[in-house]
Amino acid sequence: MFDKICIKDKELQDSKFDLAFLIDSMLYYGKVIALVHREELKILFQEFGGDTLKELINTGRLEIMFRNNMVGSMIFPEGRYGINTFTGKNITVDSVLYQINREEIRNSIQNQKFADEFSQLIKPYNYPENFDKIIIEEFENIELLKQKIPAYFNEIAPFYTLPTNIEIEVLKDGNFGPFDAYKINSNIDLTHFNEEFKKHNSAITYDVDFSGFFLAIAESKGDIYIASDLESEIVTSNLYSKFIQIEVEEIINKRVKSTNEIDLFDNYVLENCYSLGDAFVNGIISRKDLIIILEKSDKFRDWLENISEDKSLLGEYNKAILKKDFSDKLPTKTARFAILQGLGLVIDSFGAGGLGTIATTGLSAFDSFFLDKLINRKWKPNQFIDKTLKPKIKI
Repeated sequence: MFDKICIKDKELQDSKFDLAFLIDSMLYYGKVIALVHREELKILFQEFGGDTLKELINTGRLEIMFRNNMVGSMIFPEGRYGINTFTGKNITVDSVLYQINREEIRNSIQNQKFADEFSQLIKPYNYPENFDKIIIEEFENIELLKQKIPAYFNEIAPFYTLPTNIEIEVLKDGNFGPFDAYKINSNIDLTHFNEEFKKHNSAITYDVDFSGFFLAIAESKGDIYIASDLESEIVTSNLYSKFIQIEVEEIINKRVKSTNEIDLFDNYVLENCYSLGDAFVNGIISRKDLIIILEKSDKFRDWLENISEDKSLLGEYNKAILKKDFSDKLPTKTARFAILQGLGLVIDSFGAGGLGTIATTGLSAFDSFFLDKLINRKWKPNQFIDKTLKPKIKI
């Protein structure tokens, strides 16, 4: 408890950095990491001074990390948006330290000495390469977007009443230069929203669009990455914290649902069976059996992946195996032979002179193969369960 905390974004109304919160955190936490850029780093030197800051770093009470790159949203023509990570041109921890000191002392030799000394104490921090691809993956999760967009609008305009059933989708819509462009389709009326927004905020002249929503998605995804990477608690803005909470709750709820679905499936479909894992651990199946079963389970897993989140595994399984298709309506093998004989007689009636009957007599040797190809027999999940899995794991 109270092991490590990373302070990325803790703003006050009149300041870009909550210094008091940082100091309070050093009282309770074993390690405090301040993730900063130019302005925040400048504030730390102004308030603590170089000597005190050096003491805090060297004693391990404070670790300062300089943000080399940051996520940002972009606005493109025709109501399109983009997301990416950005690195400031010629902005490094060394150059920023040089400028901070130069505002105090106009001496380039001393300024560089200061920058060299503190750049050894302040580590750079980067989001990984292609981090934007991780963010963009979230655009495909419609249910998560539906939960996050009310949080965004409620944060910036709590007075505004959103539609009861929010609809939203993010679609790739070409590119703008090197950046992919995305369009948001939603039943939220931005024109009406901005009219109401400006009534409550008369000093505001700009229009709210979806770029802030994109940025909130990106920043909160970045905060999750930072907390995991640094193995610490994360302090960020209220909005980004809400987005993180929604995402974590979705992960937990998804896992709880999956566990319940598997338990229900095991209780009904795999009744009186060991689990596959227990069967292996207890020596009921061999290593070779395990590999064979897993190889034959590929189609079953593909089928599972296509079940939507709002459906029941057991319900979809029963629906799949009870569904009648053409192959289920076919007669027995003897009757299938008769079908082929009938086809031969039809051929003869068109003047084949007995060749059709001869041909079908030959075909009867592989009529099953022929008809299976003809009807394209559909795979069902119980084929794997009943023929491959159950026989090996029955109690």
